[in-house]
Amino acid sequence: MRAEVETVTVAIARWGRARTALLVLPHVILGGGIVAMLVVHPNAVWSAVMSTRAVVVSVVLAVAWFALALLVAPRVLRSLPVRTVLLGTVAAVGVVVLVVPTLHDNKVVERFPDASEARTSGGASDVGGAAAPSGSASAAVAAEPVRISTGPLHGVDHDARGTVSVYHRADGSGVVALEDIDIEPGPDYHVYVVPGADRADRSGGVELAKLRGNQGTQYYDVPADRDVGPGWTVLVWCNAFVVPVANATQHGV
Repeated sequence: MRAEVETVTVAIARWGRARTALLVLPHVILGGGIVAMLVVHPNAVWSAVMSTRAVVVSVVLAVAWFALALLVAPRVLRSLPVRTVLLGTVAAVGVVVLVVPTLHDNKVVERFPDASEARTSGGASDVGGAAAPSGSASAAVAAEPVRISTGPLHGVDHDARGTVSVYHRADGSGVVALEDIDIEPGPDYHVYVVPGADRADRSGGVELAKLRGNQGTQYYDVPADRDVGPGWTVLVWCNAFVVPVANATQHGV
């Protein structure tokens, strides 16, 4: 009889440990990702803390997570293993979307785009590629893009270096060139052009595109209604944390 009681006690203890592990696992996944981001790129975390909107978004996400984990899921899903799988999946998706991009670099190197070609990008190889125009030497010279402004790239509470320039093609269209850049990686970076010098906000600006790589050389078309050049700021902005990442004030050449 004593042996049977001991067996039951051991089984209860094992189930208690297993239950605790199942309850804690989703939080460990999410918390581990946040700790990894804090260790590898503390600047990104500090930048988010300094942004009121980022703090509000973070608080809302935290409240939503704990409401889901502690209130909604236990009432909807009685099975603890199923609940753990669901919450673990949600935590893993959050880590992949918000944390993983801060842990690795993506290098994209492009050639200057011709006005008529469709640009593609990806990986670390050259993409795009402007074909040399046919005809006389004078026609080739006329097709050369003209650099009208340039400026060094500086990090805004992030590490960043490189050169940013604005070019005009022969047809008058504008191109923003991010040349030999190396920006601290992060999630959901976008490129903006904003009027004014040393701008660290998007007010009055326009988005060009999502940043294709945090390293390398890339080119972004400027809308026809924006006369971007000296006195403007090219801004790299993190939409996920609603904070500036890097900027380059344009100066005449």
